[in-house]
Amino acid sequence: MTVDGHTRPVGPGYVTEQRIWRPGDEVVLSLPMAPRFTYPDPRIDAVRGCVAVERGPVVLALESVDVDGVDSVDELRVDTGRPPRLSAGRVTVSLRRVHPNDHDWPYRTDEAESVPALGEELDEVALVAYHAWANRGPSTMRVWLPTTADRRTPDLKEEAR
Repeated sequence: MTVDGHTRPVGPGYVTEQRIWRPGDEVVLSLPMAPRFTYPDPRIDAVRGCVAVERGPVVLALESVDVDGVDSVDELRVDTGRPPRLSAGRVTVSLRRVHPNDHDWPYRTDEAESVPALGEELDEVALVAYHAWANRGPSTMRVWLPTTADRRTPDLKEEAR
């Protein structure tokens, strides 16, 4: 952060500047703006195995209108092996379409049958700022994106042996 030409270091979190402010005072705050994956605490069931994408302080979302042939973003998985990219001013990610298992009963005794098969790779799919979604017609949206990685909860009994 620079205040009237004087730079001072700041760390993550909040920054304050207490002083008597005068007309013409200038504050410059430089934030790291590279897009990045953000991982949730694995104890949160609802988002385990997911990532969010942020750019600086902005949280991004995947919107179905940005993916051709997709009715719901629930059909997609993000490839965390390829980091988010900044392309033409927009953040993009690599996605894979999933093919859910078509069974009448939603439960399986065989774990392999319960994992949806990964389909085609969709490269360079643009994300939108969370605060700006739903401005282009009806769509589905997600902030926490399921990943292609197998992130099942570890078997704690096996690890204890």
